[in-house]
Amino acid sequence: MTAPESIALAIKQIDEKKQKLKKAFDGLQAHRSLLSPSFNLSWSDIDSHFSSLQSSLSDRFRLLQSDKTEPPPAVTTETPLTWPELRTFCENMNGKGLGKFMIDNSNKRLSIKPELAQAIRSSSSPAALVLDAIEGSYHCSPSSSADARRIFVLLLEALIEVKPNLTNELRERARTLASDWRLNIGNKPSEALGFLHLVVVFELVSVFNMEEILDYVFLISNCKQATTLSKKLALDYSIVAGIVHKLLHTGRLLAAISFIYEFEMTDRFRPVNVLKTSLYNSREAAKRVCAQAGNSLKAQNEATDKELSALRLVIKVIKERNLEIEFFEEDLEESVQELENLRARTRQASKLASPANPPKRPRAARCNNLTAPTQSQQPPLLPDPRHGLQVNPFGFVNSTVPGVNVPYGNQLAPYGSVPAPAIAARPVYYEQQTGYGLRPQYQPPYYPQ
Repeated sequence: MTAPESIALAIKQIDEKKQKLKKAFDGLQAHRSLLSPSFNLSWSDIDSHFSSLQSSLSDRFRLLQSDKTEPPPAVTTETPLTWPELRTFCENMNGKGLGKFMIDNSNKRLSIKPELAQAIRSSSSPAALVLDAIEGSYHCSPSSSADARRIFVLLLEALIEVKPNLTNELRERARTLASDWRLNIGNKPSEALGFLHLVVVFELVSVFNMEEILDYVFLISNCKQATTLSKKLALDYSIVAGIVHKLLHTGRLLAAISFIYEFEMTDRFRPVNVLKTSLYNSREAAKRVCAQAGNSLKAQNEATDKELSALRLVIKVIKERNLEIEFFEEDLEESVQELENLRARTRQASKLASPANPPKRPRAARCNNLTAPTQSQQPPLLPDPRHGLQVNPFGFVNSTVPGVNVPYGNQLAPYGSVPAPAIAARPVYYEQQTGYGLRPQYQPPYYPQ
C-alpha cells in the first residue's frame, strides 16, 4: 500500500475511531462526580473539534495530491479517493444506489461530504442523479428516516455547489417531490431543512405560498444553514426584518443575531442588547427550573447546566462578532468559572444526600429538647421576606445587612450566585420605529401588537 493510500484509509477510519471515543467518554461521564470541577468538556465540544480536524485533514490531503508533480505522459496515476464508490455510482447514473450507500454510511457523512460534489459532477446529469437518489430512498423505514433526511440535505447542498442545468422536466419532478415532502414537515426542522434545500436548488419559490416558506425558515432558524438558505430564497430586507422580529418575540435571540449580522441589520437592531437579554432570559429560565422542582439538588444541577450552556454560547457569539469591547469578557469568564464551581458543589451535595450516605439519627439525650431538623424543616432555598432579603430583577439577592450578598437569601443555596448583566427597562433590541415593514397579512400571528 502506497503512502497516499495509507493516508486515505486512515482518514476513512476517523469516524469509526470517533465512535469508540464517544463510548469511552460516556463511560467517563458515569463517574463525573469524581472528576475535577475544571473538567467541563461536553461530547458536542469534542465531536466538533475532531470533525473540524477531520475536515481540515481531508482538505489538506486533497491539496497535497493536486500539488504533486505530474508524472511522465506514459504513466497515468489518479488521486486516491477516500470514497471511490461515490464516483462509481455517479458515473453510472445509479442514483438509487448512491442514496442507499450514503444512508448506510450516514455516520461517516462528514468524511463523505468533501468528495460528494466532485463525484456528482462526474455524472451526465447531476440534477437527475440527485432526484433519483432522493426519490429512491424517500419512503424509507421510520427508524432510518432521520439519517435519510440528513443525507438528502447533504446531496442537495452538493448540488447547489455543482450549479446544475435544469430542465422543465426536472423541475416538475422536483415540484412533485416537494409537494409530497411538505405534507410531512409538521413541526420538524429536519424536514423543513430538506424541503427548503429542494425549493432553492430547483428554483421552486414561486410554486409555494411565501408565508408558508417563511414559516419553514423560522422553523430552521437555529440551523447553521438558515441564513444561507434565506439569501438563496432572495428574501427582501423587510421580510427578513419581520423574521428577526418574530425570533426576538419568541425568544430565539441567538438565531436573531445570525440574521442581524448576515443581512447587515445592526443599524436597525442592537446586537449587544439582544445578547444581554439572552443572558437575562437564561437566568430567569434557570430560576424557573429550580422553583418548579422545589429547589431540589437535581433541579439546581439542571439549572446550572442550562445557564452554563447559554453563557458559553453568548461568549462564543461575542468572540465571533468581535463584541469584546461591549462586554467585560473577564466577568463572563469568571461567571462561567463560578457556575462550574457551583455545579461541582451541588453534585457533591447530591452524592452525600444519596441513599448510600443516609444521615445519622440525632441522639435526643444531648439535644436539650431540640430535635434535629427534618427534610421539611430545612431552611428554604428561596429568600424569606422576614429575613430582610429581596431578589432583584436579575435573581440576585440584595441584602439589607451591610456587606452581605447571599445567593437566593440562603448561604446553603448553591445556585444563583452569579449576577446577570444589566438589561434595559424595555426591549431595546427592537428597531426604533413602529411597524415591521412586512405585508399586513404576514404580521399575525407572529407579532403581538
